[in-house]
Amino acid sequence: MSTSGKARNDCAGSSAFRYQRHRLEKTLLYQLVSKHYPVFRQQLADEGRVLPGYVQREFEDYLKCGRLEHGFL
Repeated sequence: MSTSGKARNDCAGSSAFRYQRHRLEKTLLYQLVSKHYPVFRQQLADEGRVLPGYVQREFEDYLKCGRLEHGFL
């Protein structure tokens, strides 16, 4: 076996190249947003105020990002 072939086989077994899905829902930022965003929106609604549509979409898209139940693309 050539040297490059051996190196390739050694790397294939290494955990450095193994794919590991990023679990956004386990990050502190995600947990804080998912916990407090609905309460924040309700508080604004109680005051007769709303967030601009583009801000609401960003929060909702962020909460869906990386979640397999919302698709993966």
